[in-house]
Amino acid sequence: MERRNRPGRYPAEAKSVGTLIGGPSPGLSFLTEMKRGQGRIVLPGSLPAGDEGSEMLERMLIHYGKEANVTRMAEVTTGTIVAPRESETEEIWVIVNMNGEGGSVTLPREGFDKLSGERVAAGRMEVGCYEYRMIAFSSGSSKK
Repeated sequence: MERRNRPGRYPAEAKSVGTLIGGPSPGLSFLTEMKRGQGRIVLPGSLPAGDEGSEMLERMLIHYGKEANVTRMAEVTTGTIVAPRESETEEIWVIVNMNGEGGSVTLPREGFDKLSGERVAAGRMEVGCYEYRMIAFSSGSSKK
């Protein structure tokens, strides 16, 4: 039986979009892309380190997000995540601080805290250490 994807090999349809220079694996792909359906799978071959690496990853995410017509982006501090969910009547952001250092998220418009029952203003909202919040937005509002 023929194995198409052997360890260390990329599928034939994958395209390299950058090559590593130096380090432990010079000459190998830094980033590969493969088309799947109407989208694309992007596989990093290496993770850049430090502040410059973080900036590079952020620029890559923004680039591929724009290509995929992502219209909703959340401004959130490191260690805190936003998982948007949508129903026919509302959009809910599940917000969780994962690193135990607390953080913040910028809400695009006024919402309703599903856990406390209180209204929350648009703008920066603090999230405590390991805290989670569920903020609902009316689906009739304009989305950012």
